[in-house]
Amino acid sequence: MPLRIHRRGFLALSARLGGTAGLSALAGLRSLPAGADEAVPSVTPAAFFSVRERAVLAAVVARMVATGDPRAPALERTHTLDVIDAACGKLAPAVTELLPTALRLVEWWPFLFELRFRRFSELPAAEQDASLEGWQKSGLAVRRTAFLALRNLALLGWWSQEETWPLIDYRGHLLGRGAGS
Repeated sequence: MPLRIHRRGFLALSARLGGTAGLSALAGLRSLPAGADEAVPSVTPAAFFSVRERAVLAAVVARMVATGDPRAPALERTHTLDVIDAACGKLAPAVTELLPTALRLVEWWPFLFELRFRRFSELPAAEQDASLEGWQKSGLAVRRTAFLALRNLALLGWWSQEETWPLIDYRGHLLGRGAGS
């Protein structure tokens, strides 16, 4: 059944889910599945997310990991999206099946419900931040849970990148590195 993005469709989705167990599981994820952080970048389309979903994910993740630190690498210079994609591909489908829907909702929400007349990925950074804040503080539990799931994946993917470690003065894995680490 295709998702119809309007108030009734959104409420029907929420009711059909009987809760948001999968998104809740993602929101509570504390580490990446084994091997997810070893994702090899490729020129082939994403394994879990479609090309369009990955573009929306990139816009969401970029805002969620924005540190304001000039030393922070650009999202495109890391493998954050590859790691998130690989992690989602390794998790049980019951946990990840709602992520594409959540991304479509984040993408179209500003246009349909905030009267911004642009999709999320087309908004300036400040308006993207405001839209995400609406998700974070929403009165709808399914929106808050989707926000937490996306934020958790964004942060796990971002901070698993060696390029980001100097921002928090982390020098690498405690085990498996040479003595000079």
